[in-house]
Amino acid sequence: MPASDPFPVVNVAAEEIQLSAAYQFENASREGRTALVIQRTQSGAAWFRDPAGRRLVAPGHAMLFTHDEPTAYGYPPESAEPYRLRFASFSPTGTRALFDRIRTDFGPIVRMPDAAEATALLDEIIQRYRQRQFRDRLHESELLYRLLITLYREQVQGTRTSDPIEFGHHYVRNHFRSPVNLKGIAQKCGISREHFIREFSVRYAEPPGAMLRRLRLEHARAMLAGTSLSIEDVALASGFTSSNTFCRAYRGKFGHSPGAAR
Repeated sequence: MPASDPFPVVNVAAEEIQLSAAYQFENASREGRTALVIQRTQSGAAWFRDPAGRRLVAPGHAMLFTHDEPTAYGYPPESAEPYRLRFASFSPTGTRALFDRIRTDFGPIVRMPDAAEATALLDEIIQRYRQRQFRDRLHESELLYRLLITLYREQVQGTRTSDPIEFGHHYVRNHFRSPVNLKGIAQKCGISREHFIREFSVRYAEPPGAMLRRLRLEHARAMLAGTSLSIEDVALASGFTSSNTFCRAYRGKFGHSPGAAR
């Protein structure tokens, strides 16, 4: 496959059952093509090891790893239950950045419950791979992108109850172009506005309001440089409620008006 090919492909997708501690892999010493892997525990458990240590991958969870990193995984020698798994290995073309973002934000072990949309997409990819039912290369690529995007979205949703401050951080990053405000974001998190601002500022070394404004202004600056949209359209597309509010914030941040930036 030419290096310029922009479409990822599934290298292999399957279901396995492992019963022995002889099942283990050191990814740093794997041979063959570079691959990204999502491996979900159906039942039993696997162990996964990275520089942070060794932990179990329980049912309803998946490990994300590559074949060119210092990680390892296998069947737990202390286990007496079969390890049933499903996995998809695919090329990094066009998918590596999103795959890495999931692991950076949520770690190499993520939630994939039975009823999750990401689980259904993984199962569909495995089934279509087995039966050679991808409509074409574009369909194959589309399913891989959807799997990664859905997996990311579901991890964000999972933090809503497990870690409301982290959920708020993701919410700001993902919704800054909408006319959201801190009171509304705090309500989405299920906590008070004051508590949200205080804990967010401590954890991320930036108040949520400042982050919201910074993301909006950076987006607006890119739009001014790359489009011919009016100042008002740029303001609204960047999450500001009016062009006047946008112009004041822009001048305060960059020292000149949006019009002068052009």
